[in-house]
Amino acid sequence: MQQEATFVKDNKPIATIHRFQSRTLSLEIHTDERVFSKLSSDWATLVRTSNQLVCMTPEWAYQWWKHLGRNKNRSLFIVTVYDRQNLVAIFPFYKGITQVGGIILQKRLQLIGSGGNPSETFGFSDDYGISDFLDIIVHPDYSKRIAEIFVNFLQSPELSDFQITFHQARDDSYIMQKIHPVLNSTPRKVTTQLSDECYYVDLDEHQHFEGFVQSAKANARRRFRQSLRACEPGNEYIIEEPTGPDDVERMINKLIQLHQHRWNKRGYPGAFQDERFVSFFKEICFSAYRNDRLWIKQAVDKDGVCAVRMALQFNGRFYDYMSGYDEDSPSVKFRPGIGLLLDLIKDAYKHSFKRLELLRGDEDYKHDFTCLTVSNWKITLSEVRHRIFWIPVALAQFCSLIHKYYHREKMIIRILYKNDGVMQMILNYFKFRTGTVVRKLRRKRISR
Repeated sequence: MQQEATFVKDNKPIATIHRFQSRTLSLEIHTDERVFSKLSSDWATLVRTSNQLVCMTPEWAYQWWKHLGRNKNRSLFIVTVYDRQNLVAIFPFYKGITQVGGIILQKRLQLIGSGGNPSETFGFSDDYGISDFLDIIVHPDYSKRIAEIFVNFLQSPELSDFQITFHQARDDSYIMQKIHPVLNSTPRKVTTQLSDECYYVDLDEHQHFEGFVQSAKANARRRFRQSLRACEPGNEYIIEEPTGPDDVERMINKLIQLHQHRWNKRGYPGAFQDERFVSFFKEICFSAYRNDRLWIKQAVDKDGVCAVRMALQFNGRFYDYMSGYDEDSPSVKFRPGIGLLLDLIKDAYKHSFKRLELLRGDEDYKHDFTCLTVSNWKITLSEVRHRIFWIPVALAQFCSLIHKYYHREKMIIRILYKNDGVMQMILNYFKFRTGTVVRKLRRKRISR
């Protein structure tokens, strides 16, 4: 018998959006922050069952919302799908609006964990995000049905005047595998852009750590062995792990200090320039520590701590999330940061993990460890309804670009001024910007 999926808001049915041959599914919208605690257990179970990634856990979503999401122009829009009493899917969205003089120019819908501009009004061009991989969460037994329901959900009147953006959707994500192929069946214009290449190490390629090292390219193998010898007892540095929460806190603070010093010295703001991210990072670390999912270690040489590395473990994977090292330490030529990463891989084999995610970015050191990558995509769906205020919207988009680049360059100039003073700052700023352009052009040439 044909049955219906019901769309519910505030416990009241508001629409029927899909018909299928099966049991009844119900969809409910959650706009209250208490949803995070209410769904925590079922959300965590669904993430594990669907083999999702660490950025889709309830802890990550809540901490992101708490520290980077809350805003007067944002509201939660988390949709749950139940088959009777069983949670079978979560669409973890939030809404954002741009308004001028009380007039709403644009409404946006995107995944929790993406964006993060402190001013949602300037959210048009804000792709800044601290979550490397994002998705919707679906029980594997409901994969096809949820895809059909989700596409119909995107066409519901509730969302017709929203621009919808999926940031950081991996090649192997549910969004790219099940949703993206059928988006052209909707009345929305679909734009798909490559965001990042994300490197990973397939640990199943070798049975043990020594096999991994032996399989590396000759130059990389030589560097690996140099770093491994350097951390042996009586050599250049030792590797320490925390013995309790006080050690964890000290290591986190040292990581932040080393990370910021290195990037500020080069003229970059550094990830921890944003105090909101500092708070997020610390809470994620301690939450992972309490749940036995935190990996953090430090390298110590004769002058003290010379490197710290932090990773998260979840669903059989390590995520190499953040590191910092001292470029002026006595042991820097032995690459203690790489020594810590090798120690992370050694632990991954010890715990029979299947994969090490090196996350976004094309840093040179990653090429020593792997040539395997997965692509991240940005998918944008236009509004269904005709945009009345298209000229003010275009102006607001232009202003958002100006705001974005002005804010970024202001931070860089402030750092260079702090490092070098006024006159040297001007010269170094042009050197810095010329260098970044040259590096981008070189990478584009290599990628071709």
